[in-house]
Amino acid sequence: MSPDEIAQCAEAAMLIELSSGPKPGNVDRCHDFIDLTFQQFLVSAVSAYPVFRKAAAGEGRIGQLLLEAVRSWRFWNIPGNTHFGSLVLMIPLCVAAGRCAENMDRLEEELTEVLKETNVDDALDFYAAFGLAKARVANVPLFSLKDPSWHEKLQSHGKILLDLMNFSRDHDQIAREWSSGYKRSFQIADRLAEKVKSRGLGEGVVRTYLEALSEEPDSLVLAKFGAELAKEVSLRAKLALEDETLESARKLDRELLDEDVNPGSTADLIAASLLISLLRGLRF
Repeated sequence: MSPDEIAQCAEAAMLIELSSGPKPGNVDRCHDFIDLTFQQFLVSAVSAYPVFRKAAAGEGRIGQLLLEAVRSWRFWNIPGNTHFGSLVLMIPLCVAAGRCAENMDRLEEELTEVLKETNVDDALDFYAAFGLAKARVANVPLFSLKDPSWHEKLQSHGKILLDLMNFSRDHDQIAREWSSGYKRSFQIADRLAEKVKSRGLGEGVVRTYLEALSEEPDSLVLAKFGAELAKEVSLRAKLALEDETLESARKLDRELLDEDVNPGSTADLIAASLLISLLRGLRF
């Protein structure tokens, strides 16, 4: 695969995840958020293409590329966080894919090495990008993103970006993927590919999303509303999944939107899993 083809897979993964529905509580082609529209998410995805291509070509550090992607939102007047979690997961995948472009069976192995190679500058860029993206995260005692002196502390302790993800793995799904070498994303990718082949692209993505949400409370919901509601949303997703018509999923979608509950971290996992599947040959 060429860098352009890898970047196209990443772009397609973002757009397919975004346009598939109902994914309860998330923006899709049928509805917006109060402060962010479907079209702004589309533009956000398009603006990431140059970064994905650079990553696949081995140009630039992960943190540097993440910061570049978030800064591109300003050009399009995107007012809030659209794809921060997806970018955090997908940029390293593009780097790894570029290194094993002739043999994607090595993708998981190569990704582990890519994550280990992050440095202090990547950590600093990640924190800067986080602030620009206005992303939400639960507070932690060590190297908190809410600590005004994070810049000095990161430099003095010499922590790499992978270290920071390890600190946050117990309460944040994106960090847990980094700390585990994307173990869950690769597992979800296998199931997603099977569902897409058996049920079609749209339904396959939706059912995989509902499964993932039912299996593990969403960390964005956890950060915003607490553990009790996050677990409740997972249970509601499990019940919705039992309805073959997906009408229960549509009902849950309306309910979560009314409640301002957005399981966005699960959507990020689906985007990353779609990218893995596309890199490994999924077509539809």
